[in-house]
Amino acid sequence: MESETKKHEAYMVGIGVMILLAGLTIGEYFMGAFASAWALPILIVATIKAFFVVRDYMHIGRVFAGDDEE
Repeated sequence: MESETKKHEAYMVGIGVMILLAGLTIGEYFMGAFASAWALPILIVATIKAFFVVRDYMHIGRVFAGDDEE
């Protein structure tokens, strides 16, 4: 049962991050469409999005985790 709980928690985190990324993407689009001089805020939003993609979808933590931590 512990495995099922971990899978459900990971699924919920994935859904939450997907919603967050969608919201940031929409905001980034409108900043670029209507305030194209806002290059720095757009770059910051893109960096935040890249962080979440690498952390939650690329499973980079598994590369550095030991066998006990997985």
